[in-house]
Amino acid sequence: MNTFKLITSAVAALSISAAFAQGATAAQPKAPALKEGAKAPALAVAKWVKGKPVPKFEKGKIYVVEFWATWCGPCKTSIPHITEMAKKYAGKVSFNGISVWENKRDNKDTSYYATVEKFVKDMGTKMNYNIAIDGPAGAVSDAWMKASGQNGIPTAFIVGKDGTIAWIGHPMDGLEETLDQIIAGKFDPKANAKKRAEAAALEAEMEAAFNDLSLAMGTQDYDKVSDIYRKLSAKMPTGKAQICASIYSAIWDQNREEALKFAKSFQADFDKDAMALNEVAWSIVEVNDATKEDYMYACSLAEKAAKIRDKDYAILDTYAYALFRCGDKAKAIEVQTKAVELADKDAAADAELKKELKERLELFKKS
Repeated sequence: MNTFKLITSAVAALSISAAFAQGATAAQPKAPALKEGAKAPALAVAKWVKGKPVPKFEKGKIYVVEFWATWCGPCKTSIPHITEMAKKYAGKVSFNGISVWENKRDNKDTSYYATVEKFVKDMGTKMNYNIAIDGPAGAVSDAWMKASGQNGIPTAFIVGKDGTIAWIGHPMDGLEETLDQIIAGKFDPKANAKKRAEAAALEAEMEAAFNDLSLAMGTQDYDKVSDIYRKLSAKMPTGKAQICASIYSAIWDQNREEALKFAKSFQADFDKDAMALNEVAWSIVEVNDATKEDYMYACSLAEKAAKIRDKDYAILDTYAYALFRCGDKAKAIEVQTKAVELADKDAAADAELKKELKERLELFKKS
């Protein structure tokens, strides 16, 4: 069963800049004016719609300033988490959510205020911290987001007791841990700034590599694709299995022979990752004109995936199909029966998926 998308999905999953998916170049951005250690800009918002307004940052207090929008899916996911943190750090940290990018740039129309206010009201206690709206001119987003080089939301800033920026990042990726360190007096701003600089440099390097990879795929230069992958896997060892499987899938859509060559060359990179093994195996078993040798290869990969995740019905489905393609119908029926049983026990399993698993089991039995 196919569980991966193409290379751009791997990029997103590994938190690489979305610029790659948009065909960006590897040009280096200018250093941001607002970064850790800089004085926090004022919150010159247009309107406070919930909680206590923050006209200025008071010395000796800690603040979280988080930017979001009503149309932003990831923002909606992080809002309840921020509410939990606001409750956890009550009396120690002031949490402030600023709605930005709700209207067309420099449009003087403020009708979006009502949209934001309704959203906040509908969220109720799920969004229980100070909330404000940026004005039509985008003064706050310019002073914070643009000045710090942030182009995606949600993004959070921690303002330390001295009124300077202590941390910048995704509210669900390091915010809580950093607040714990700051409150305990164990936060090292210099080490954090160095870590962010290193991460930014790596991101820029990876963005350039993914851009080169896209071009190589476009010209079907598979030797170059392999060379670029080697560099990517060396830089991102924890993500190499996903990257490898995604590149394989992209090549498979162009040239099956080259895709299999790629997979076999780098199998060691995904040999212990069930999802990557499953991705490669499924692409082979779902086609009707693969060779017996290819089906046998797929079966070996699917078997490894099934041993790693023997309760995953999607992976068992792939393994059963591979067994069927290789002629072991009895074993295929046994494995597929288990997949069906596991899916039936999962209340969250998609109805169409359950139907598909059962139909495949019937196919095996009738064949």
